[in-house]
Amino acid sequence: MFARQGIRSASRFGVRKASTASSVVSKVTGFANCSWYWTKVFGNVAKQIYIKEGLTPPNASEFRKVYDDAVKQGLLLVRDPKRYSTSLLRVAQTSTSGDYLKYGCYLIQILGFFALGEIVGRRKLAGYPDYGPKKSD
Repeated sequence: MFARQGIRSASRFGVRKASTASSVVSKVTGFANCSWYWTKVFGNVAKQIYIKEGLTPPNASEFRKVYDDAVKQGLLLVRDPKRYSTSLLRVAQTSTSGDYLKYGCYLIQILGFFALGEIVGRRKLAGYPDYGPKKSD
């Protein structure tokens, strides 16, 4: 009697598990197909833009020039930081209110994209899950 009940329970559990697994597999397959389609679309649009704009990849000398300039600017900053702080102060003093408004809008856009990324990463609008120890009242 107990053996029959165990077999029945196992077969029922197995059927549920198989249907759940097939459901998960079908969802993953659908997501993969959708991702593959949009990757191909993006690639074709990028290729058309690349050809239409006449873009070319940078050559080795251009990479080297950018690297050398970055190293040179970094060394100058380390050797004479006061020069950079005075030039930054000069830029701040000569900026107009329109410049501050423009940079403020850029800052708001950056913060908005950051917040959107946080929402997507948490998969909810506000708050993080509480995994800490529960407080007793």
